[in-house]
Amino acid sequence: MKKNISVFLVSMLIGASAFAGGYASLEYSDESNRLTGAENIKEGLVIGNKTGGVDYSIKMENSQTEIGSGSITQALEVRAKKSVGAVYVGARLGERITSSTHFSYYAIDSGVKFPLVAGFTGDVGARYRNAFESGKLYETTRAHVAVGYALTKQDSVAVRWSRSFGDEEKDAVRLQYTRSF
Repeated sequence: MKKNISVFLVSMLIGASAFAGGYASLEYSDESNRLTGAENIKEGLVIGNKTGGVDYSIKMENSQTEIGSGSITQALEVRAKKSVGAVYVGARLGERITSSTHFSYYAIDSGVKFPLVAGFTGDVGARYRNAFESGKLYETTRAHVAVGYALTKQDSVAVRWSRSFGDEEKDAVRLQYTRSF
């Protein structure tokens, strides 16, 4: 049943993104664990639609905990984010899958996105994330700062630096390309 719901949601979001307000983003992150020194990478694909001040999206991502020798993790998130002026608040529901376990989690985001100068935007925010199931080590708080640039009316790029605290002690730099339809 869970698989059928995921397929349905992916199909709906892909279809919705073809209409005005739709977008797709590619993400690449380089992460560093502050406790172990391990370097890992993460790639993501986001498909979504912005309508009526609400951004609905789905994110699929892969990561490797230590480049070349670490375990591979996958995640799928369904997300909604409401913007009021420069301020946004969002919620996420996700499933994290590793070679040894899988579990569901939730996250709450908030922040401020604001214009800078000549096509540049700034974004400062935070996220709280935790597993639904007790005993899973997934409770983290993350702060981020990002700068985006509109290449054209439909294409933009962004770079984000973030720091996570809690069960994951990571610093990350993410590059993102977004195409709007």
